[in-house]
Amino acid sequence: MMGCQVAEPAAAAALDTNPRARSLLKLPAYDGKGSLETFLEKFGLMAQYLDWKEGDMFHHLCASLDGNAGQVLWGLNPGANTATVIGLLRTRFGHEMQAERFRAELRARRLRPGESLQSLYLDISRMASLAHPVGMAVP
Repeated sequence: MMGCQVAEPAAAAALDTNPRARSLLKLPAYDGKGSLETFLEKFGLMAQYLDWKEGDMFHHLCASLDGNAGQVLWGLNPGANTATVIGLLRTRFGHEMQAERFRAELRARRLRPGESLQSLYLDISRMASLAHPVGMAVP
């Protein structure tokens, strides 16, 4: 899966000066199985970098939805926009609606046989951010 960040400064400079390099950037598909927040962050960064207007953002977002995530497009009203689609995605796949489930998983998480402490730490960090989304009060 191709991300929207460029690792090498020289490559970043090439994107700024080479319009053809910009065309090589591609928003990865979202099927509802991965992290919605990661996908939306990539989407936002690409939209900003490529200077997409509202119509561009709406069409790129719709084109990148596959599988279960693509079903949110069924029955969109003619006046739908990017915010409408993102709202539907957050309702169906967003973490805010599933925070209690993530809190329960976090409470039950233990070190597995053969698992490194670094792996446990990374998993707990991920679960903590999902269990307590920004803007939600920690109980």
